[in-house]
Amino acid sequence: MRPQEIVERGLAMLGADRGTVVVEHQGVANLRWAKSTLTTNGLSTSQQVHVAVLPEVPGGRAAGSASGVVREPEHLAALVDRARAAALDSGPAEDAADDVPARPGSPDWEQAPQDTSAQALAPVSALLGDVLRDREVEHFGYAEHSVATSYLGTTAGLRLRHVQPSARFELCGKSAGRTRSAWAGRAGRDFASAELAGASDEVRRGLAAQATQVDLAAGRHRVVLSSSAVADLLIYLLWSAAARDAVEGRTAFARPGGGTRVGERLTSLPFWLRSDPDAPGLECADHVQDTASSALSSAFDAGLPLTGTDWIRDGELRALVGTRHAAALAGLPTTPFIGNCLAGVDGHAGSLDQLAARIGDGLLVTCLWYIREVDAQRLLLTGLTRDGVYVVRDGAVVGACRNFRFNESPIAMLDRIVDAGAPAGCLPREWADWFTRTEVAPLAIDGFNLSTPSEAI
Repeated sequence: MRPQEIVERGLAMLGADRGTVVVEHQGVANLRWAKSTLTTNGLSTSQQVHVAVLPEVPGGRAAGSASGVVREPEHLAALVDRARAAALDSGPAEDAADDVPARPGSPDWEQAPQDTSAQALAPVSALLGDVLRDREVEHFGYAEHSVATSYLGTTAGLRLRHVQPSARFELCGKSAGRTRSAWAGRAGRDFASAELAGASDEVRRGLAAQATQVDLAAGRHRVVLSSSAVADLLIYLLWSAAARDAVEGRTAFARPGGGTRVGERLTSLPFWLRSDPDAPGLECADHVQDTASSALSSAFDAGLPLTGTDWIRDGELRALVGTRHAAALAGLPTTPFIGNCLAGVDGHAGSLDQLAARIGDGLLVTCLWYIREVDAQRLLLTGLTRDGVYVVRDGAVVGACRNFRFNESPIAMLDRIVDAGAPAGCLPREWADWFTRTEVAPLAIDGFNLSTPSEAI
């Protein structure tokens, strides 16, 4: 069945109940290499169907959802039955809301899903043809191009289609004996726009700098975080910025004594954090696609329009991620989650290398790994540095030190920003499987807590 047919049949199966049907079609092309040898490549397509049923129940309206693969009408009927049963078992939903009003449908609604092809990987193949011939360095990595096409329909009459291309490239180089390791990552809508050129040089420069080892104790240090490292921390900040959790007093965004911290200044610098579905090169869905409720989403908001949102502006917290229900609880505007992240500091510019040169003495951290939450009330995170922590003296990289475990809050660190570069497109290494549309500035942070040494390479 065509995706559009699945949507219409599914909505018809809801009968008198309200609800949503979303079909997600995805094509993926990928390459993987290890020990400077191509190991796997693949081209695949998949399709998932998500159904939300919103029936009237005693005391209000319930919500239930189900997801699965649909090849025959009976598979779709089974999904609808599962979603309806889940709704009836759950009782009245606290986030129940009116229908998202109908508006003109996507003009490309009737078009077939878009797919990728092996040709999308051609720029990667050309680069690897040169890189993998270098036998002084063992290269490992992964490249993926995907195109996801979604079709959303609601019983209120919404018919919305969205096409999301994504490209991801990771290159890791290891020295003989694997005592040194450096990484470079790229992201974009395709590999032509992902700026692959220079990734290999970046890795080789990192390996060369690591040939000189500097002994450095754990503790609080002035660090320069690459755009990738900053993005990983800010993405977790956004994932933790639910208005509902804040108004209930359960997160670092709750105001002591009640309410939220919206309106509070988080840093004295003009730092900004923003999401915008129309951001050039980072375009993403301009409508809510969720069919299940959580701290960050509501099944009742499917199809709600998305517009650019300032989460932080001029150092001040301006918004939290809020469904219609959560926004009403918090007394805030409705600002749903958006699938990209942009950040910087007004009046600050320069590349990562230029930023490192400006700090005088400190450490340059290229990427983070294994990030986990320690304390939600402070948004305290822990994790590891990886693939290169470089020592900067008098503005120049003089060598590298060991890796560290860090313990740091992405909220608290904002007030310790001492300098910043220009926003740059990057690949968040830790969250690359889920979130790749980022354009953030590298940041210099005072007193970044590198708490204990790590034996990781």
